[in-house]
Amino acid sequence: MSPDEHDAAGVAEPDDTPVVNLIARVANAATPSEPPAVRLRHELEAVMDIARAVSSSLDIEELLPRIVERTTQLMNAERSTLFIVDEASGELWSKVIQGDRPQKIRLRVGDGIAGWVAQRGQALNLVDAYDDPRFDKTWDEHSGYRTRSLLCVPIRAKEGRVVAVIQCLNKHSRPFDVEDELLLQCIAGQCAVAIENAFLYASLLDKNRALADAEGRLRTAHAELEILYEVERQISDAHDVEGMISGVLERVQTLMKVESVALLLVSDTVAQTYSRVRDVSALRARTLEARAAQSLLLHARFPILRLADVGGGVADLLIPDDTALQARESCSAPLSDGRSQIGILQIVNRIDPHDGHAGRDDEDAVLRLLGQVAGQLARGILVGRERAAGERAERLALLGHSVGAILHDMRTPLTAVGGYVELMTEEPSVELRREHAARVGRALEHMETMTQEVLSFARGQREVLIGRVHLDRFIAEVREMLVPEMQSFGITLEVDARYDGAARFDAGKLKRVLFNLARNAGQAMRGSGGTFRWTIDHAGDYLVFECADTGPGIPKEMEGRLFESFATHGKADGTGLGLAMAKKIVDAHCGQISVRSEPGRGATFRIEIPI
Repeated sequence: MSPDEHDAAGVAEPDDTPVVNLIARVANAATPSEPPAVRLRHELEAVMDIARAVSSSLDIEELLPRIVERTTQLMNAERSTLFIVDEASGELWSKVIQGDRPQKIRLRVGDGIAGWVAQRGQALNLVDAYDDPRFDKTWDEHSGYRTRSLLCVPIRAKEGRVVAVIQCLNKHSRPFDVEDELLLQCIAGQCAVAIENAFLYASLLDKNRALADAEGRLRTAHAELEILYEVERQISDAHDVEGMISGVLERVQTLMKVESVALLLVSDTVAQTYSRVRDVSALRARTLEARAAQSLLLHARFPILRLADVGGGVADLLIPDDTALQARESCSAPLSDGRSQIGILQIVNRIDPHDGHAGRDDEDAVLRLLGQVAGQLARGILVGRERAAGERAERLALLGHSVGAILHDMRTPLTAVGGYVELMTEEPSVELRREHAARVGRALEHMETMTQEVLSFARGQREVLIGRVHLDRFIAEVREMLVPEMQSFGITLEVDARYDGAARFDAGKLKRVLFNLARNAGQAMRGSGGTFRWTIDHAGDYLVFECADTGPGIPKEMEGRLFESFATHGKADGTGLGLAMAKKIVDAHCGQISVRSEPGRGATFRIEIPI
């Protein structure tokens, strides 16, 4: 910046913010001929106003450039640069550069004057930067600028860590003095507040975005589950195949928000299409020639999206030609009995898929969901042909069992989320709030995992995923989730880790077992207090978990029925699913679960699985 340009910048339009107004006044008033007391008063007023400004704003993008610009004027310098420390990369990068145009500079911590100050945490005041071997002349050589006097000070966070560096170049009329250094250090202290607040604010925004993304994924999973559940209900409630098709197509059209839905169904004797178009409630059926049906099947062996061609047509449509519907796109998925393809399920024209420009993720999600619905419908049609209505109702009960199980298991992470969110609202410590936010994130991830397990069940996937687990971390995660759960029941959690090495099991599913046992104990001791003790040990080649409570013990009515589905006694909100699921999970690990209990002396569940 030339002297003329600098003078022009000094008389720019005044800003509304107190920090800008006051620093501008100081910059205009603080001249070398000014009495020291007056200059000191102006400088202190500027620093105080900077403090007020940074405490009332979190907009680092707007605030810091103005502070740097006015700091340049206050310090009577030609240029200033603010470098932010990137701890992850071990680099400094410039946030604000004054000159001909903004540019980004990156340098390693330890390199150059700014890197040296960031590494050592000490201020540097150079009369001529070229006389100091730490100064890197490369930038001057590229830009044509000549650095003479230089003042650089570190910006420290509350705990003393260097988070940034601010430097001023070429003080007008003379080098920087001790008073300049003290003033820049005061300004750096206020900048530290702004930077730390901005980092915390950005972190909270990231957490909020992550929570919003998790919520969005949960909503999407819930919507998919609702569609699958509704389709299964239609299949199970239908008295015949045609009634099943009519009900399924109606629900698919409504829930997936499409203008038309159609089905091609091929049997040994006939090929028929069924379709629903727009708001017409009647199901249209027509017979299709066998060769045409086989051609359609051949072109829809996998879920596929087809868009209108240049002539405005969409290939392989199942809806009748005499409809007034103008097709823009179609999504088709095959119906298969596991051995051969028996039909095609097709939807036409999603309603407002992002103004007709659906993203790839949306397309994949629609095709995946349509494939799942097609798989359900294919199974339903086969069952309708071969089995009685009672068997169809049993499949609905199985899906309902899984839905009830996921809702049952979500209680523990939901309790943890609620507890840690409440702690965050009352906790003044930034670090503790970050820890609570991380715990909330882990609880939501656990909820999402459980929801995905239900969708996996709908796809026929029910296996456990055995992997190496470090027990110290596993114990900490379980304890983190159980503490608010047990507190909600008014009971004490004790963890006795006698073995904290490594083992092999499905960590997510074993967590569900422990949460179920803890919740059952909490419900049994609700209102009366007590202790839930979790012991981790090993016996030979087996990992041993023991969960003991000081409750009333196992009721006689439940003896011999504890691990049966829907077996419950004395719990108003019990589903009878927790222990049944626990046994299935332990069995899948080739382990054993047992219980011993005495009336009035509590119950102890023992789980043994191979290490």
